[in-house]
Amino acid sequence: MMDKADLYRSLKEYVVPEGTIVPCGQRKHCFYAVGGEELSEAEALLAQPFPAELRQFYLEVGYGYLGNDDPDFRNQLMHPLEIAKLKLGLDFYGNMYQEDFEYYTSDSVFPFFDLGGEADYLVIQLDGDCAGNIFYCGRAIASSFQDFVEKMCAQTDYFIGKDD
Repeated sequence: MMDKADLYRSLKEYVVPEGTIVPCGQRKHCFYAVGGEELSEAEALLAQPFPAELRQFYLEVGYGYLGNDDPDFRNQLMHPLEIAKLKLGLDFYGNMYQEDFEYYTSDSVFPFFDLGGEADYLVIQLDGDCAGNIFYCGRAIASSFQDFVEKMCAQTDYFIGKDD
């Protein structure tokens, strides 16, 4: 596993400088800075802190597109306030199928990554033996947030088992 500081440093080159317009579709990754106040606001809305690794990524790199070069998936690391809206069922998130809504708003998972389909999010498991693992469709796809980021940097669709 790559050193976390080196991994995050390598991704910082993809952060769009504030006030500039960069065509994100031409880059493998594309991130936007997240301020500590935005993160704190989202945590206050949820009345819970974000998972530590995700929180650190937001503060050091930001939110945005991790694997923007994949035409089949959005691959968006959601903005903290969007996660709060999802967890609280606000805006269009309240229109999900009941089963999906109950899953994403439960206390056992933390949705953070939008694949672009209808109610198609990756989640961080918050409790049990698999706490900290990243799940897709009920299946663990990474042992930690850092493991997930490394795998996405290597192959953006690794989690569906699709061959190149």
